[in-house]
Amino acid sequence: MNSIEYPVLLLPDGDKRYRSIELNSKGELVFEQTDIGQNTARLAPNGGDSDYEYWVTVEPKSVNKVLLELIKEKFNVQSEFEAWLKLKDINYTFYSY
Repeated sequence: MNSIEYPVLLLPDGDKRYRSIELNSKGELVFEQTDIGQNTARLAPNGGDSDYEYWVTVEPKSVNKVLLELIKEKFNVQSEFEAWLKLKDINYTFYSY
């Protein structure tokens, strides 16, 4: 799996927001977001299109730092991390001595 789609958000003004995150073929981490609707067309800086797309792209050499920082912020102990891996059906090994 190289990409994940988020559930569509219905914004307070009735517009919709689509989001995804992916590791592209260049090894970049890309968070993409698209807003679609009448209010977006009115406010968008792109000249009145009904959609407004924007991206945050992390260069390949920084992707591991992002991963480590996110893990540090989300998990305080190993058991929380292990439970999350199980929940997401991610293969891992556990070792202790």
